[in-house]
Amino acid sequence: MISRNVKVFPSGTPLPKTEQRAWKLAAVATDSAPALPEVAAMVVNRVIDNAAVAIAAITRAPVAQARSQAGG
Repeated sequence: MISRNVKVFPSGTPLPKTEQRAWKLAAVATDSAPALPEVAAMVVNRVIDNAAVAIAAITRAPVAQARSQAGG
């Protein structure tokens, strides 16, 4: 596992995109390393869980209000 040090930069200090945390996370996400079957199954379960939570929340007042304001 690769260990990364996290540094805090003032907002006025420009940070190259390739050094930003989002860039490094995207690099990990797009890595072509093969996924073990257990990992693939866990990813499927996470997608199902996230969809179930979204469906359950769709009628909650804050979510419904945000959707109506967005035109959905």
